Amino acid sequence: MKKTFLAFAACAALGATLPAAAADYQLDGQLPMYPHAKLDPKEASITPSAIAQGIPLVILTADSVHTVDGWYGAHVAKTCSRQEASGGIKYACPGGSVMIYAHGGQTQIALVPPMPKL
Repeated sequence: MKKTFLAFAACAALGATLPAAAADYQLDGQLPMYPHAKLDPKEASITPSAIAQGIPLVILTADSVHTVDGWYGAHVAKTCSRQEASGGIKYACPGGSVMIYAHGGQTQIALVPPMPKL
């Protein structure tokens, strides 16, 4: 338990030093990063290792859901499927999922990597 807490604290400290621009975050190249987005300030403590363990990365943009959807439609792999619901849009891809939805006057984009294999 103590080791887990120390590892979490170290990750949180590292996360505080990470850049805020969404394009500065590198996942594994399987989910494209929307170029006009910034990291949600609430997500500043998320580290690349946490993302690798399946934690979503949430980015924000002032662009409309429609604009973001159009960009992702042109930039995700052709193997991705697009699903639309009243709450937003989801691209389900072999390398994870992209969820796009309106939130607080902005468009929120959640990049959800696949869960790691055990």
